[in-house]
Amino acid sequence: MVAAFGWLLWWQLGTLTSGYSPSEAQTLQASSSLKYIFHHPLNAPYTLVVNGLLHINHHDLIVLRVVSVIFGLLTLSIFYWLVRYWHGERSAFFGTVIFGASAWFLHASRLGTPDVVLFMLLALAACAVWLKQKPGPLPLFVSFVLAAALVYVPGMIWFIVAGILWRWKSIDKIFNKQLWMVSLGALLLLATLAPLGWAIFKTPELAKQIAGLPATGWPDPLTSLRALAEVPVHIFFRGPLLPEHWLGRVAVLDAFCTAMLGLGGYLYVRHFGLARAKVLAAVFVLGAGLVALGGGVTLTLLAPFLYILVAAGVGFMLDRWWTVFPRNIIAQSVGAGLISIAVLASCWYALRNYYVAWPNAPVTRTVFVVPPSDTIKK
Repeated sequence: MVAAFGWLLWWQLGTLTSGYSPSEAQTLQASSSLKYIFHHPLNAPYTLVVNGLLHINHHDLIVLRVVSVIFGLLTLSIFYWLVRYWHGERSAFFGTVIFGASAWFLHASRLGTPDVVLFMLLALAACAVWLKQKPGPLPLFVSFVLAAALVYVPGMIWFIVAGILWRWKSIDKIFNKQLWMVSLGALLLLATLAPLGWAIFKTPELAKQIAGLPATGWPDPLTSLRALAEVPVHIFFRGPLLPEHWLGRVAVLDAFCTAMLGLGGYLYVRHFGLARAKVLAAVFVLGAGLVALGGGVTLTLLAPFLYILVAAGVGFMLDRWWTVFPRNIIAQSVGAGLISIAVLASCWYALRNYYVAWPNAPVTRTVFVVPPSDTIKK
């Protein structure tokens, strides 16, 4: 599966659009110098990787998209593991296929901008599950490193603080048993955050960007409420008007995914006492608020969690079918076949949306105008 999605993400990576977008060119410029990254550390986990790869492929804009592909594949791997742990193998397989072929995932994972790093909120959730499953020094150390890196990403600080409060009992137990690892992780955390602290000291406005807040001032309450209401509208009915990231006003989720998300949501509401249900609810509420503020957090943050509900819905349908026909292999095969056809149809629709319709849309061509191979301005 990893190889298949690797090919899907790599195919026509540099040629699907006639050029690159101004945002990609700006990201390349921001990644060109370690000194610049030190003084402007916003999205440092992305720009540092780009900076490293620029030593291999000097000044070529495709390096940006390669880095996005790396983050995309990492996201898919985490998504599969987390859904399998929560919902089983069948849900994980179908859910990963649907998510990996979705247009929003492809846009984020093949565009050379730091937007793809917002997917890493899923990694934070996975670390929390890992800490609960195996409360030991390694999960805690990985969580320290991941949290320190993601503080540099807009809006992530809120989820990190919430995650610490959520898993404080597990962390506290490890504190008492593995003091040396906690001390090492804390030192690493402080060392990692030191450049950010210095940058905020020199440029206080950076703190707003790190928090995912508007850099130019708060919008009026009516505008904020309208933007908040548009979040579900963009997901289910009419997509955002962002030619660089999306095709026209097509909804983020198609009809099949919307139906499966409804089933998955119903399942989570029925079992709201579970920690995972509360986590998803908190992610949607806080994430939607940050998206509505327009401070650098986009729907990419919510996308993996939406598709977790889609995966849960598919698994729920299969489980109900298996319950009705517990021993009828033919009926079970028919049910699995119908679900597979629906999943393939959803994937085909999304792939045509991204690979055919979007790059040929006139408005898309007006955005991707930077030459395929550009040079960094000194």
